Amino acid sequence: MITQEIIERCKCKEQRAFKECYEKCAPYVYTIIKSYIYEPEFRKDAMQEVFAQIFLYINKYDSKKGAFKSYISKIAINQCIAILRKRKTINLFVPLEENHQAIGQADINLDRLTKKDIEKILEKMPDGYRTIFLLFVIDDYKHKEIAELLNITAETSRSQLSRAIRWIKTKQLVNLKTITYG
Repeated sequence: MITQEIIERCKCKEQRAFKECYEKCAPYVYTIIKSYIYEPEFRKDAMQEVFAQIFLYINKYDSKKGAFKSYISKIAINQCIAILRKRKTINLFVPLEENHQAIGQADINLDRLTKKDIEKILEKMPDGYRTIFLLFVIDDYKHKEIAELLNITAETSRSQLSRAIRWIKTKQLVNLKTITYG
């Protein structure tokens, strides 16, 4: 993705390095933003916010603690959540339609879904469900981490993931097997 040399040049505030970093990382960052923020008019602002944060705090990046990709991913996710929170679109309590039986342990086999299938699911999913689904299923956050990030309890995170999965199944967007709730 990006070399340590470019990162070091960014730490020295070299403008050309910032440009190189942006050009190399922008497609990856945009993919994350697109997953969390579905309104195209807010994506450009999100990109600016993410890269402002990346460059503002690049001196805190330590390659011994993790890959640069993980560093920018975390910043992108945090900025997307901040934008959703500011726009008040994270509604974690979307009512379920009709009566639904509780789902115990379930597994969604994402390997069997195409990228287009997943995008279709996420596009129609309410923001609150989508946010927790993305954090847990796609970005591998634990419920405790989600709870801290969204200022909710781990139990609420588990519950909302369960509801998101039920939402997927009730909308019959795809024929899914199961997802482990963690």
